[in-house]
Amino acid sequence: MAEPVAQRVRIYLNGEDRSGDRPLYQVVLAELRQSGVTGATVIAALTGFGPRRQVPPLADRQPVVIELVDYAARIKRLLPLIGEFAPSALITVESVEVVQGALRPGGPFGAEQMVSDLMQVPSRAIAHNASLIEALEHFVTARAEVLPVIDNNIVIGVVSTRELAWRAGLRLAPELLRVLGPAEGTALVAALKGRSVGEIVNREVCGIAPTTPIPQALTMMIEWGYTEIPVVDDRGRLIGVFSQREVLQAAARTFAAVQTSEGVQVRMVMQAATARIALGQSLATALALLITAPGQLLFVVDEFDRVVGTLRLTSVLNHLQGDERSLLLAAIQRAQPTPAMALPGVRQTIDTLVEPSPSTVALDAGLGKAAQQLLDHNAERLPVVDQDGRLSGIIARGALIRALLQQSE
Repeated sequence: MAEPVAQRVRIYLNGEDRSGDRPLYQVVLAELRQSGVTGATVIAALTGFGPRRQVPPLADRQPVVIELVDYAARIKRLLPLIGEFAPSALITVESVEVVQGALRPGGPFGAEQMVSDLMQVPSRAIAHNASLIEALEHFVTARAEVLPVIDNNIVIGVVSTRELAWRAGLRLAPELLRVLGPAEGTALVAALKGRSVGEIVNREVCGIAPTTPIPQALTMMIEWGYTEIPVVDDRGRLIGVFSQREVLQAAARTFAAVQTSEGVQVRMVMQAATARIALGQSLATALALLITAPGQLLFVVDEFDRVVGTLRLTSVLNHLQGDERSLLLAAIQRAQPTPAMALPGVRQTIDTLVEPSPSTVALDAGLGKAAQQLLDHNAERLPVVDQDGRLSGIIARGALIRALLQQSE
């Protein structure tokens, strides 16, 4: 594979050029840094003149040159942005040979990939004055994970089931709401009536620029804790969505094409502690674990610790009727854990409720293989097993994203 072409860009400004109340060169430099340029240098000249043959004598009117070296594809994407901030500046571009030093690597995504390469056209958003009931319908029926919140066509934040739980008090996951009867659902969402999305929106997440490098976008995604984040233009308008799914798809493609990229194995990044339970355990014991387990899912093992299937809270809820069902729904909504003895199924085992495991990931599998399996099964997490099929840990989308980011730094 040919090495990416490196280029040098020079941006010629004057010291008195300003953008708002800041020197223009500072604004341009900040935008370059935000867009993930490897590095840039501001050079203040002693004096000089341009097309108008001006020779400013004052120090604060000295010529200023911003110089940067980066990959050609990245620079091509950045030039329109620079032109918006400095429309009158002279900008030159020339190819250079890097004989020492390293430009910012791209890891499994390639050295020049940015958010614009992976983002998807947004399919949904919600107005800040929409009702919480409307937002909930998106999560239940449209299976949305995150909704950008819009005010006058500008993204002002996001809302997810996390905000519904933390800020609106709805503790039931959308998966559970899908299996409730009409009367049950109406009673459980009664607290949301009359409230708007604007009351619970997370205003700290207002989107990322399409020119943001993939590693930088992943860092922000991890810090914010969302599976997808909105992509906005320079005016804050929604133009796309950047999600974990697109990142895993890109990683899987890259790993499939470059065999040497499989050096990092799942065993190095998996979570060793797993939400598990053995066959023969009581349903009540399982429910005490399920209510707080990630994804409300348990991996079920046999007496030799081999994975035999999964147990989901939705399946159990579908199984229960009458008072036992009401008891479980009440326990799910409590802030404090409910003891197993106070839950239904004390004298019933989990065995008849176990579902076949969708897939297992080998300990020595590469990250590309794990990414593809998570995609194929549309899974948030999968069990990791040794050569004898014994449960060793789990690999989750979030952990895989963090591992991919580490490879890209």
